[in-house]
Amino acid sequence: MAYTAMVLSLCGLEISTVSLLLVSPAFRLGMDISALFTETECTEAVLQRVEEFKKYFTTVKEVLHTPQPPSPPLSFTCKNCPIFHECHGKDIENHIFTIPSLREKKFTSLVNQGIVRIEDIPGDFELTENQKRHVECVQCGETSIGSGLQGALDKIVWPARYLDFETTMTAIPLYPETAPYCKIPIQYSIHTCPACGTIGSHSEYLADHTQDCRRCLAERLIEDLDGEGSVLAYSPFEKTTITGLIKDFPDLGGSLQDIIDRIVDLEKIVKTINHPQFKGRTSIKVVLPVMVPGMSYDNLAIGDGDTAMATFALMAKGFFEPEEAEKKRQEMLEYCKQDTLAMVRLHQKLAHL
Repeated sequence: MAYTAMVLSLCGLEISTVSLLLVSPAFRLGMDISALFTETECTEAVLQRVEEFKKYFTTVKEVLHTPQPPSPPLSFTCKNCPIFHECHGKDIENHIFTIPSLREKKFTSLVNQGIVRIEDIPGDFELTENQKRHVECVQCGETSIGSGLQGALDKIVWPARYLDFETTMTAIPLYPETAPYCKIPIQYSIHTCPACGTIGSHSEYLADHTQDCRRCLAERLIEDLDGEGSVLAYSPFEKTTITGLIKDFPDLGGSLQDIIDRIVDLEKIVKTINHPQFKGRTSIKVVLPVMVPGMSYDNLAIGDGDTAMATFALMAKGFFEPEEAEKKRQEMLEYCKQDTLAMVRLHQKLAHL
């Protein structure tokens, strides 16, 4: 906003008031659309930032008109730059940014010593135990298996269920009594295995996109996860989603809490190992192709959660004809099923390390 205000100011327009229009959490479907936003006046803060921007305007303008891109110094903010791998990260496979939880102080210390590659970090450089494991793993090029792996695997109770949710959220609510950006669980997949790597059955649920099906989903989930055995999920997302269902339907709280109490986070188990190709990350999209080569999402029409989220929202808004909507529903089912199958195969691989 400050940048836009600066441009308008430099064009000769006098700015008297600056306001932000923010989505109101109180808005509900059926209200007048004007109630969707709340106005927040922020003139003083924006105009103050405009004056700061103006100090750099001439320099930035000159840089933008040069034929060659600038050579910026490497800084901690480069870590999340979208063009990092075209700039400082170019041709560096194991950059120090891939060290888990690397803080700016240690980053600066390494850079000041001329070190940007993990391979060049000396053995006496102060790191946490987890960071040391990652650095040593990269430097020797071998997988490092932590002492907690087998113990974590041994705690899993069979038959085990592998659970994955998909949710959707939109600025304008899809259903009555839901707030803007309310995260609505719409789908799950469950693979049941009597033993590691042995698939016994698969169950799934995908909500009717024409109505709010959260209660139906919660009731079906309780039914499909009835019985004993661990419930494996990847990351805390499934716990958070079920906690949200408990808040929405307190009368189902006991049964839903029982499911939460059985959840085992497979990502936490993955974090007990280090692999050079993990690059310091443990998301399933990174870990799966490394641990289970050949298993990927490349051949799926829907290959990530964001696409699944958007697809369902478009169906709910009536963007697809019935035949196309049914096709999209099948694509969503295939994607969610792949997520839980991926956990089954990943668990199988972990058990054989």
